[in-house]
Amino acid sequence: MLIELTARRLYCENVRCSRRTFAEQVDGLTVRYGRRTPSGTPSACATENVRQFAAVLAPCTELTALHGHVRAFAEILTTRSGRHLKDWLTATRTEDLPGLHTFTHGQEKDWDAVAQGPTTCWNSGPMEVRGNDIKMIKYQLFGRAKLPLLRKRVLLTAAQGSPRRPT
Repeated sequence: MLIELTARRLYCENVRCSRRTFAEQVDGLTVRYGRRTPSGTPSACATENVRQFAAVLAPCTELTALHGHVRAFAEILTTRSGRHLKDWLTATRTEDLPGLHTFTHGQEKDWDAVAQGPTTCWNSGPMEVRGNDIKMIKYQLFGRAKLPLLRKRVLLTAAQGSPRRPT
């Protein structure tokens, strides 16, 4: 069975209608805040946001299971406890979540690098920042500047630090 739905208006123009948005008009089809990543930190959220988040997760057991695995993975990364990574991979195989299985299969392909990532204090973050800075300058000035100006912008950005970092 295929259901096609085309929505041209996001808001109901009927003033007597108590349900003003498209999501409120179609029960069960869409859930407000449903597109947000299900890995938000509940301690950092307001109580109302936590309730809304729980309401989004409640109807779907797969989404609830995925949320648990994402939270556990985030805990492994933030606490740098790479020794628990193998247990996490084993736990994810018990669930019927194809997207998560694809992710874990990719992790197993280069297990040595994956296991070292959360356990050591060394990372490629500074190099990633520099690469992103250069890409940003390239996109800003593409077709507008010649090589001398681009070189000067790259050197000035490197000397001043990243524009995304607070000064």
